[in-house]
Amino acid sequence: MELFQAKDHYILQSGENALWCSRNDGSMELRPATDLLLAWNPICLGLVEGVLGKIQLHTDLPWRLILIRQKALVGKLPGEHEVYKITKIAVIPLSEAEPQDLELELCKKHHFGINKPEKITQSPDESKSLLKTFNQIKSNVAVPVKKKVKENKEKERLERRLLEELLKMFMDYDSFYYSLTYDLTNSVQRQSDQEKTNLPTWQKTR
Repeated sequence: MELFQAKDHYILQSGENALWCSRNDGSMELRPATDLLLAWNPICLGLVEGVLGKIQLHTDLPWRLILIRQKALVGKLPGEHEVYKITKIAVIPLSEAEPQDLELELCKKHHFGINKPEKITQSPDESKSLLKTFNQIKSNVAVPVKKKVKENKEKERLERRLLEELLKMFMDYDSFYYSLTYDLTNSVQRQSDQEKTNLPTWQKTR
């Protein structure tokens, strides 16, 4: 499954379908793979095994998209249903912030990387004028700025700590399993009752 980063979305593409996840509000939409042509400057970040969902670590922090970065086959159930264990995940902020340290497997079909914004140079006169204005503003708001910086640092420390705990849950404990063709969340009896329905697997799991 290929992961693309566009201006307003993260796009996960597999075969003829693609899942679009908004970087603004976290909403998700299933669309044809050909709609990738409509995305704003999509860049392939690499390959992932699947999507776990969204999480908000704290009310003051942005929503994040949790992806399966690596899996391991642990066995097969009757009917040749393969069961996998999640060994590594990737967590992406659903915001304008750039994803960091994803360490995804490279996609052989696309160029890997994130576009860097071009550096805009200024003339010496413009730089002096801007510096003077900045110093005036800085002297007027020095105390509020220091307070804001302190709050931001505390928020960043909290975010790092919560992210570390989340990563440990998936990487240090053999507790998360899934199957692409079998419902591991319901008993065999309940699955037998649900066979009469035509619902897809993801709607049968509760």
